[in-house]
Amino acid sequence: MLAVLPTTALLALLSAPSPLLPTARARPVALSIATWDELEARLPSSLAPEPLIVDSALARERPALTGGGLVLYRERNGWCPYSERVWLALEHKGIEYETVLIDNTGGGRPSWYSGDTPQVRWPDGKQQKESLDIVKALDAAFPDTPPLWSPAGADAAAVGAAVSAFRATFPRNARPSSRAAFLFEWDGDPLPRSAFESTLDATEALLDAGGGPFFAGAAAFSAADVAWAPFLERYA
Repeated sequence: MLAVLPTTALLALLSAPSPLLPTARARPVALSIATWDELEARLPSSLAPEPLIVDSALARERPALTGGGLVLYRERNGWCPYSERVWLALEHKGIEYETVLIDNTGGGRPSWYSGDTPQVRWPDGKQQKESLDIVKALDAAFPDTPPLWSPAGADAAAVGAAVSAFRATFPRNARPSSRAAFLFEWDGDPLPRSAFESTLDATEALLDAGGGPFFAGAAAFSAADVAWAPFLERYA
């Protein structure tokens, strides 16, 4: 399946080039190895206190959260691309938040939690669901953070169009959630290779139309990239 993976524009979105990966012609690559101190200096977030993460499958009582701020309830195993959307937005914006991991497999969900993931609990105690609604609400609630809908230099209409194109591009006969979103049909059969390739071709055309590497063009990372990236990651 490697032959049908995303080409240049998609790879620019999903990952930066790595000196540890060989080129197509497997030419020798000179590596410059940074020291641990140099790496830590490049990652200031690693110096910040680790935020609270509660695994509700292991701690079944309602957690006593510490900060009184924003709380993200996300799927426990990292399968849910919708939870990843909200996580990406929070990390991009640099918002402080705590995390409660919810088991969606049917065996470890706590009695005090209801509804799907993701959800956020705002500082006033209200809870909100639907991943892209949360992303939009984060822009309004934290105006001093980098906006996603829409960032400076990006056209708001282009961001909205790219978000709308998401559901029009992925196969309608495929399951839209779980650990393999849009990769299996509703009856459980794997998505045909032709549908997989058509999805990537349409995605590539959308990126090319906007000039890439981001879905709203070259200007900045936006809500459109938040909407698409978790699903393209699973396709990759």
